[in-house]
Amino acid sequence: MEACQPDVEDSGAMNIAITGVGGGTGQAVIRALRRADLPCRLIGLDADAWATGLYQCDAHALVPRVTNEQRYLDALEEIIVRHKIDGLIPGLDVEIGPISRAQSRFRSLGCHPIVSTPELIRVARDKLLTYQVLSAEGIPFVRTMSVEDFRRSCTPDSFPVIVKPKDGAGSVGATVLCTRADFERHQPDANDIVQDYLVPASWGSKTLTPNEATEHGRLRQEDELHLQGIIAPDGGIVGIFMSISVMLSGVAFRICPTRDSDLLDFSQRAFSILSEMGAVGPCNLQGRITAAGPVLYELNPRCTGITAVRAEMGFNECEAALRMFVLGEDPASVAPRLTYSTDTVCLRYVTEQFVPRADIEHSQSL
Repeated sequence: MEACQPDVEDSGAMNIAITGVGGGTGQAVIRALRRADLPCRLIGLDADAWATGLYQCDAHALVPRVTNEQRYLDALEEIIVRHKIDGLIPGLDVEIGPISRAQSRFRSLGCHPIVSTPELIRVARDKLLTYQVLSAEGIPFVRTMSVEDFRRSCTPDSFPVIVKPKDGAGSVGATVLCTRADFERHQPDANDIVQDYLVPASWGSKTLTPNEATEHGRLRQEDELHLQGIIAPDGGIVGIFMSISVMLSGVAFRICPTRDSDLLDFSQRAFSILSEMGAVGPCNLQGRITAAGPVLYELNPRCTGITAVRAEMGFNECEAALRMFVLGEDPASVAPRLTYSTDTVCLRYVTEQFVPRADIEHSQSL
């Protein structure tokens, strides 16, 4: 399981483990922590020896897939003990639930997982439940229905809609359907949910045609609202980053930070309610600004793929979380560090990393 690195020595640096470093969120956390004004030794964790982020860290280890939860948690415990892990930041949606349920176990070893409560994560992982719970709390959330409920109640005016897995992430499996015939041809899975297609106010109020709802057959992801909050251990809202993005297949490639007093009030109210429900640390809300105002369609109680972008712009949620959860710093002293300017935008592109084949072969052999 363990890659060939020496056991950690007492260097004064915090030992921070990051899971899921083969994915965009895990790699974004690595880059954000490399920018942090804190001495950190990073230990990358993934189930795949080909995971890029493993070779961006100071040490790395392979872990079992989280589908075998007990084996996965036992492996994490072994790594926490060996590397004297001070903080643990999850990088994959499927891992935050098991890690949250094992919080007390890991804290007894001196490790602080940066993760919300199991109850909040359960709500976030089920989009139908997210809609039901947040709507009941007065947070505008896109109408979400089960496939069968939508089939029974839909009319021609119900379209276009988005069909996607109720526990999915990153727009994987999301499909835009513009007519009842499209819906029946698609044959949604029993695990799917149906959401109204949110039309941004910037697109105008006219009825959307199928060609306008999609682009080259894919979900059109423009004018996407991203709200990133950082919630202190005591539940206080320490900072909020607001941006509008253009995305492709769930990946943001144009990020424009924004400031707006009404949107800030909306964000503070939403994150305060989530805090009362058990959200702590980095928490992400996604939606669109419609003619009726901001309406959300997703809750992610974690860092995201643009965590490093926010850090580059001055809002380093990973550093803030470590200062509060691991070092015990007062949130009031951390808040001034979470600032950003709207003068710079981010244009992302695909890049490369070159790794000696021997390093991957060695990891696979363990």
